[in-house]
Amino acid sequence: MKKFLIILIMACTLSSQAQNAKITVLKQFLSDLINFDSIAFNEEQPIISISQMAHDNAAEIIKITRENIKLALIEAKSFKHCLIICEHHTLIRIVDNEDCNLSNLWGTCMPLSRAYIQRKGALSEKKDYLKNLIGRPDSKKRTMYLFN
Repeated sequence: MKKFLIILIMACTLSSQAQNAKITVLKQFLSDLINFDSIAFNEEQPIISISQMAHDNAAEIIKITRENIKLALIEAKSFKHCLIICEHHTLIRIVDNEDCNLSNLWGTCMPLSRAYIQRKGALSEKKDYLKNLIGRPDSKKRTMYLFN
């Protein structure tokens, strides 16, 4: 019984450390966009908290669809920062607007981007063209937040 309790305590401690590491990585990824000083994070799904902060601080918000993504990407070029959140699991920042790859499904050239994707609690970083990070056009919620 004693061994079981020790293992349980260690597992809880490691889980807590992993959650804190995830939040630290996301804070660094977005440090020039959002002030995190007085924010309480949803530790299980921090992207939900970030989505709310982005909504409260963005100069402009665009719901991305296949029909408007081309114009949204053009609009994003006139802002200092662009953050795209897909559902509650993916954060994307455009790295290079000039380096883009044509997407037949989305009907426009998609810029090189960097993302953090949360699956089954784990956070992974990916650098790829936007089309490969946001997936195929469908009913998923994709929101672009633009910051000055």
